[in-house]
Amino acid sequence: MNRFLTVTFCLAGLVLATALEAQKPAELKRAGEKKFADEQWAEALALLDQYQQAKPGDLEILTRLGICNYHLHQAEKARQYFEFVLQKNPNNNDPGLHYFLARTLHGQQVFDQAITAYKRFLRVSSDKHPLRANALDNIRRCVSGMQIPANPDVALVENLGDRVNTPGDEFAPLPSVNHPGRIYFSAARENCTGGRRNDQGYEDTETGHWCSDMFFSDQTNSGWNYATLLGDLLNTPRFEVALEFSSDGQILYFFRGFTLYSGEIFADTAGRKDEYAVTPPAFGSPMQPEEGDLAPFLANDSLLIFASRREGGLGGLDLYFATRSDTGWTTPQHLGPEINSNYDETTPFLAHDGRTLYFSSNRPESMGGLDVFKSVFDEEKRTWSAPVNVGKPINSPGDDAFFRLAVDGLHAFFASDRLDSYGARDIYIVYFKQEQPEQLNDRLLFADAEKRAAAANTATDVRSIEKVQLPVLYYNSDEDILNEANRNTLAEIARLARTYPNAEILVTAHTDETGPAKFDLYYGIKRAEIVGKALMDRGVAARRVSLKSFGSAYPVARNVLDTRPNPAGQALNRRIAVTLATVEAPLPLELSLSYRPVPEPMAIPSGTAPEARFGGLAFRVEAVTARQILTNDVLGMFNDLMIESQPGSGAYRYSVGWFRTFDDAVALRRELQNQGFDNATIAAYLNGIRVSRAEAVGLLKKYPDLAPFIKN
Repeated sequence: MNRFLTVTFCLAGLVLATALEAQKPAELKRAGEKKFADEQWAEALALLDQYQQAKPGDLEILTRLGICNYHLHQAEKARQYFEFVLQKNPNNNDPGLHYFLARTLHGQQVFDQAITAYKRFLRVSSDKHPLRANALDNIRRCVSGMQIPANPDVALVENLGDRVNTPGDEFAPLPSVNHPGRIYFSAARENCTGGRRNDQGYEDTETGHWCSDMFFSDQTNSGWNYATLLGDLLNTPRFEVALEFSSDGQILYFFRGFTLYSGEIFADTAGRKDEYAVTPPAFGSPMQPEEGDLAPFLANDSLLIFASRREGGLGGLDLYFATRSDTGWTTPQHLGPEINSNYDETTPFLAHDGRTLYFSSNRPESMGGLDVFKSVFDEEKRTWSAPVNVGKPINSPGDDAFFRLAVDGLHAFFASDRLDSYGARDIYIVYFKQEQPEQLNDRLLFADAEKRAAAANTATDVRSIEKVQLPVLYYNSDEDILNEANRNTLAEIARLARTYPNAEILVTAHTDETGPAKFDLYYGIKRAEIVGKALMDRGVAARRVSLKSFGSAYPVARNVLDTRPNPAGQALNRRIAVTLATVEAPLPLELSLSYRPVPEPMAIPSGTAPEARFGGLAFRVEAVTARQILTNDVLGMFNDLMIESQPGSGAYRYSVGWFRTFDDAVALRRELQNQGFDNATIAAYLNGIRVSRAEAVGLLKKYPDLAPFIKN
């Protein structure tokens, strides 16, 4: 049992002990069953347990004790009660017993046994039992749970701890815009403003519930601080839920209502010190929260995505979007059957790229209740990819919702009522192994795709394809990389980057042979970093720059000629090629690289340089990621050894191979694993640009060879 529940039960026991002892068993049972009917699980547990001690062996009461423990997230104790009842009466036909045993096993991810328990519930329950449809869906979800893989991008999912979470209900995490390391959230728990109230807002200490307040917590070296209420002016005896910040963090949008499903949305000006107006203005939008519209997400202050049960949907909650211009908001549009289903879709989050949508759904492809799904918008076809379950350990057999990536793309937050939480729902944090690219790419809102296409067509009509020849950067030393000629070339590259904001800049460094290959490889990436920093100084975002080094593996001239060092050939090998590329639609740009000519006596007819082979789909095997030079010489035995990085990241990915088929990459990965690189993974590249599995889903129709990469 977790510490908070232990303390809660102990305190409850101290307060109730004398009173309970004075009550007769019949009174204990009657009072306990009333609390059970009111879903006050902790109080019902205390009363029914006291009755059980006075009158042991009542199988119906033992079943209810199990149900109380299930709702209080004491899964193992609940299971013990249910299995004891079945041991005493194997022919027990109580539908509640079998249903909650199934839910408990499901929550513990014992999927095969849960399916058996659900089927027994279906056998003993009537055709009109209100939980039959849910049990049938849960059988499908158990099957999904056995098939859903672990998310390879996730390093760790962790509960924010008992300074943030309690036996109450914590939900709707909202990373701060202006305060790094701060998270806002909402919670309905002990000592919230207004006490216990009913749905009409009147005080009700017997059967009422706590209404949610808004809180925040800061992350420190010792963990997350104790949660702090977000100002007396904002929290009232009604439900308050922090929903969204404006893009500059100066406006807080929040919900207020007597229930979580009917109320109003307000927009309050918030400064860095969390000072708010006494009477916040209403948020003018096409949402109708009083009719049940909920879970809004606001992107770039101009795109609103929310969940609604309004007419015209596919069933349950569906996702809608609306855009804002100078004349106001457009009429909400349904996001379509690619995203929505006849189940619930809710708590949307659009990543910074404007095209990667996260949302939660309880469709049968989930492993429990609500699972987090991900879909990518195809800019060219203007359609959404089939939603993909983001996998374990983000998703669980419980309700997993309110997923939000942090600004840095390295972690995310979500709320879950999984059985290891402290209470109803808790806030969790996801740590990713590397930045999620959709949070780092420039924002191109999916809702503006038609405008961009029209503008591109107009531009194509009035402007011919631009032809540019970029000189390759040559250098004598590290200090010479930014010589005048190279600075002029970098200025032209920065201009092209501004002209073509969808393009990624590929920087590929080569060195002459100075010693062991591992040192030349490392020297190359350090020189590529100099170029990356120079591009950033010229206004190119770091996330758009990919740095690569092949060291001395691809000379164009002989370093040694007639057994003597060849300085002229060495100078020709010290080069850095910079080019632009896109994953999807080609640029209206004809770009070529200009190399210095190599005299015939010293030329090496060794084939094509790596940057000339980047076109199309290819696979590499990433052996390891390091933050300094890798001294392991084993990688030297493999072809196409490359270091890859991004400006300012400090992380160096060592990868080998260059394959046009996924199967060839699998064979090399197996060989690397045999050499001790246990965590070797396969990476996919399109036109030299690395693509994530989520991005690959959106490209699958155009590149079907990505299918095994996505499934791997």
